[in-house]
Amino acid sequence: MHTVRSYTDNGRYFPPTQDIYQVACLRDMLFHTMQCMADSEEMIGFFDGEGQCKGIWIDDAGPVDDGEGGMTLGLPTYVLYRPGSLPLERWNAYIANFKQP
Repeated sequence: MHTVRSYTDNGRYFPPTQDIYQVACLRDMLFHTMQCMADSEEMIGFFDGEGQCKGIWIDDAGPVDDGEGGMTLGLPTYVLYRPGSLPLERWNAYIANFKQP
């Protein structure tokens, strides 16, 4: 069974949030991925039945000037990374976030 997994780091005082959704068809994958994006999850990974990651959507939004001299976080901007598109150390660090504690 394929899975969509999400990860959000909640800062130094709270544990990270991790969710796993089982996917039986393309429609389920799209539904759960879009739901995670709507919830502003930091990372969303798609894993096959053997546990291999096939792609990770990462929120690469940066800070935006709020017009009052401060900065605020911009709207989520997801970028899809696939195996081989990042250096191996960075890819493995992202995958490690999806492991259950």
